[in-house]
Amino acid sequence: MKISPIVLALGIAPLTAFAGVLEADLDASLDNYYGYSDYAKPYNKIYKNNNLNSSLNLFSRVSYVYNEDYSTSLIGYFMIDSAKEVENYNQGIWGEEVYALTETPYGDITIGQDANVAYNFAVGAPNANKIHINNTELVNFINNPNWYKKGHRVAYKTLNSTYINTDGASLKANYVTPSFAGIKLGATYIPETYSQSGLVSKKAEYKDNSAYVLGAYGAWDIFDYELETSLGFADYHKNDKEYSAGISIYRKGWTVGASYRKTEVNGHDYALNKENLYDSYREGRAYNLGISYAFGPLTTGVAYFDSKAKNSNNHDEIISFSNSWQYNKHITFSLTAAHLLSRGEDNDVNKNNKGYAFIVGMELSL
Repeated sequence: MKISPIVLALGIAPLTAFAGVLEADLDASLDNYYGYSDYAKPYNKIYKNNNLNSSLNLFSRVSYVYNEDYSTSLIGYFMIDSAKEVENYNQGIWGEEVYALTETPYGDITIGQDANVAYNFAVGAPNANKIHINNTELVNFINNPNWYKKGHRVAYKTLNSTYINTDGASLKANYVTPSFAGIKLGATYIPETYSQSGLVSKKAEYKDNSAYVLGAYGAWDIFDYELETSLGFADYHKNDKEYSAGISIYRKGWTVGASYRKTEVNGHDYALNKENLYDSYREGRAYNLGISYAFGPLTTGVAYFDSKAKNSNNHDEIISFSNSWQYNKHITFSLTAAHLLSRGEDNDVNKNNKGYAFIVGMELSL
């Protein structure tokens, strides 16, 4: 979904006829990473040892503020990524997410390429840097045969996240209630679930079907502990049903978090593809847990991710040790060490992988 500057200007111009304030915000970042991968035999002859990955990220927001209670915004996120081995989870090499947001005292409404409410609410293992454990960009440095996306070819043989991300950046409508006693509720309607950033393959018979997602989020301060929780449910028509839950606790620089997700297919859904199992994530489960500590400009943490398909031997385990140092408001350095164990349906080395990745990064932001 691409919006030209002329269309954007025409869409904003009528707003100036009303009493209010027009505001604009633009943020940009350039992330550069080098990773060395040390694979176990016999995988060291299949995959690359040295990987470079750079991404340019742009975030823009144009808002018309009617008064202190009402506003409408057009929000755009754009990304260009150099990763070639496994294209990233945000629309491949080229990425964009554009949506409109209306904020009112009665709740918020978004229409466009926003994530669903369960994904937006989700909490779990804390992130010490941008190479996180969910939807992990570790696959740009250490190949996982169970997660494959390149061009029009998509295969997810296990869940790649404990957050409900099956629909990716498909066009959708979200509604989120105001916060009451620390609790927010939300609902999402998705006319068509296929998206290059989601898990649904173009080969799937259910790729153009609709879905709805429900989510709940809670945040409270209890005896000097900051507690966050999330719940999610999704019904993808003819695809599967999905459930998620997460928790995060923070106190004095320490954060502990965990999350869980389950997917299942019933008799009304399309059967799993038994020949190539490109969609066996539809019956599986994933969980993660982690702990991090932030002191001054330094953050360090360790996280574990486990994902398994129910009706096959596909199974992934990731352990990640991550660190970041914010040198100043524009520059952040990171260091990550991760271990991957990926098992496929059989003993074919092309369907399995085991190894380590050591990644150094520098993130520049305006």
